[in-house]
Amino acid sequence: MARTHTYTKAKQRMPWMIGGLAVFLFFSFAVFWLLYPFPSNEKTDYFNTQYPLIFKGKKYTGEVLYEDGIYLSFDFVKEYIDSELHYDESSRSVIVTTQEKVYQMPSNTKQYYINNESTQLSFPAVKTDQGNVYVSSDWMSEVYPVQIEYHDNTTAVSLYENEQILQQGAVTAEGADERRVRTEPTVTSSYVSELKREEMVTIETEEEGYYFVRTEDGVGGYVKTSAISIEEPKRITVDVEEAKNPFTPSLEWPVHVTWDQLATNDPLEAMPGVQVISPTWFTLQNGEGEIRNIASESYVKNAKDKGYSIWALFSNGFDPDITKEALNSFEKRKSMIEQLLYFAEIYRLNGFNIDFENVYETDGANLTQFIRELTPLAHKEGLVVSVDVSFISGSAQWSKFYERKELAEAADYIMVMAYDEHWGSSSVAGSVSSLPWVENGLERILEEIPHEQLILGAPLYTRLWKEEMTEDGSVEVSSEAMSMEEANEWIEEYQVEPSYDPGTGQDYVQYSEEDITYKMWLENETSLQKRALLVHQYQLAGLATWSQTFATDEAFQTIEKALKKRKMIEKE
Repeated sequence: MARTHTYTKAKQRMPWMIGGLAVFLFFSFAVFWLLYPFPSNEKTDYFNTQYPLIFKGKKYTGEVLYEDGIYLSFDFVKEYIDSELHYDESSRSVIVTTQEKVYQMPSNTKQYYINNESTQLSFPAVKTDQGNVYVSSDWMSEVYPVQIEYHDNTTAVSLYENEQILQQGAVTAEGADERRVRTEPTVTSSYVSELKREEMVTIETEEEGYYFVRTEDGVGGYVKTSAISIEEPKRITVDVEEAKNPFTPSLEWPVHVTWDQLATNDPLEAMPGVQVISPTWFTLQNGEGEIRNIASESYVKNAKDKGYSIWALFSNGFDPDITKEALNSFEKRKSMIEQLLYFAEIYRLNGFNIDFENVYETDGANLTQFIRELTPLAHKEGLVVSVDVSFISGSAQWSKFYERKELAEAADYIMVMAYDEHWGSSSVAGSVSSLPWVENGLERILEEIPHEQLILGAPLYTRLWKEEMTEDGSVEVSSEAMSMEEANEWIEEYQVEPSYDPGTGQDYVQYSEEDITYKMWLENETSLQKRALLVHQYQLAGLATWSQTFATDEAFQTIEKALKKRKMIEKE
């Protein structure tokens, strides 16, 4: 009975066991079906728009205009190809500057200009469409080191840079699934293209056993690494037009420039060691870009007879409003450049020194553009271009508007005006240019300007400070500027003895009478030697002195002697 009972119970359990096994197998199969990575047969489009742009492995839309040729958007070209590309609203022109050329390309016309000379194309170099500006890829290929390809099958455009390396691969897989280019590094993702055996692709990256490849039609996606064999890389080679005669200033290092703040056109005295004179001849007159000229042919002859080069100074008169007007259009900048080049021809100049100060911060980029447009044309005539800048500070109109790095890229030299540490209107008496202040300023500005382009400006004047005690117990501070000779005469008149001030690195005098104290930090042999030796310490291009009318004969001799020494300053 017990055996029969056991059999009966087992017989009763069998359907349940079979049913359970069936359920188990069903769910196992379902899980297998759901989880097993069966290759997807779904095909999707890689490009969702016409004329997509492929650049450095990325896909861009809305950057191409296709009208009788390929045009790339101005914004794209400026961001990725030429950061100096400039659009001039007033003339509706794109401006391109190179080492030796200035291109002006008005919109929607086959005529454009190279160095202000008219040139004709068979197509517009620039087009506008719905308020957007586009630049011709055919024109770009003539100027920039880029290669642009159009893919008929996909209407995609590929952009390559000169010397760009493209890693090549050949398709070796037999199975169709393995040759599919998928949207993700997995076989379950949809595919965008199916490669042929032995087809060549460009391998851009590798990820989780997959290569991200680019087909010859510009389509990109993932293929298993086992399906691709690595081949020789391809190098993009573009014939780049280089400057035929790169301009190099022919001056012996270290350069010594002295500004001449002209009071008269009297014959110049000999100035030992000076190579370049920068007379303050040209001043911006109005917002139309007209230039006031007080140059003198007799001055030029006198300077040339003494062996000096002449870099005539062009100033904005420190007027921010007319500066804004004159710089804001290509035609006005062009007019200023044409006037300067005309002056250079008739006065046999060797270069220009551009001294724009007190400029609105928003106009700094236009000043840089002016220098970019001036320099190639000046170089064509054998002229040096130098630009004056201040030390870096928080003042918008006296410092922050200078794009120092960009100006250095455009000009030959940058002259840093290492003064005034204490302005004439300062409420505190102090040095015009103490040595620690200069050195600190140099270290900061050299982060933006190459040392071989930077010329250190040095003052040849000082200030006599007057501190007067008033009836209410406060101190009233005033000052007057003095030349080196005037400072010496004052010292002799008041019979005071200079003493060395280690805090400024200068000689210092002080004199008191009743409620008045006079103070003066001197520019003399002590300070000038140290300023000149900073040129060697920081391997600068040279020294510029403001101005020769303030100097004594001994000053130039001191500078000449110090500039000839190849040694570092001993730290105090």
